[in-house]
Amino acid sequence: MHIECHADTALSERARFELASYRHEVFVERLGWDLPCQPGLDQDQFDLPQAVHLAARADDGHLIGYARLLPTTGRYLLAELFPDLLGQQAAPQDAAVWELSRYAAMDTHGSGNASDELFVGKQVLLRAILTAAGSGAERLVFCTSVAIERLAMRWGVDIHRMAPPVRHGRQLLVAAVIEFSEQTLRALSNRDSLALSAAAVAIPRAASAPAVIRLT
Repeated sequence: MHIECHADTALSERARFELASYRHEVFVERLGWDLPCQPGLDQDQFDLPQAVHLAARADDGHLIGYARLLPTTGRYLLAELFPDLLGQQAAPQDAAVWELSRYAAMDTHGSGNASDELFVGKQVLLRAILTAAGSGAERLVFCTSVAIERLAMRWGVDIHRMAPPVRHGRQLLVAAVIEFSEQTLRALSNRDSLALSAAAVAIPRAASAPAVIRLT
């Protein structure tokens, strides 16, 4: 398995189509999210030039995980679409806070082995943290289900709610914050990823090739 880090402005049309197709299959076809998107493609108003896309791939190259990162100094999903999850708090607008969205670890072409997908989920989240930290962030904020929040807690991630959960359709959603603490890094790290540093995974510039980390 390896994880690619793509600046949005560096994505080829082919890569953008592939990521949008994977997101649609995961979130619309498998999870049943009601998203306003064209058939077969999940693309939205937050696929912005400042977005960073993480793509986890199996050894044969097909996608098995994904996440999108955005700095909260500009537009982002939680602030615009789910402000009710923030309770009485203002939406963060801080260079030290980045948003995680469309976080997924699902092999849509494989057997759907739960332990494999949990491993991918941990590694995608760790890569998201290190990538954001490489640009000065200290925490991630994201809109997620209570089920995913509980999973992160079981992993041992340093996570806390911004406000009580709110029901949206069939899901109980919550705005959560993940701190870039030693607790979080220990919870997500394995023997191969312990050597990674924030400096090693800074966001690639548009003109450069995607940064890649291989995890075995």
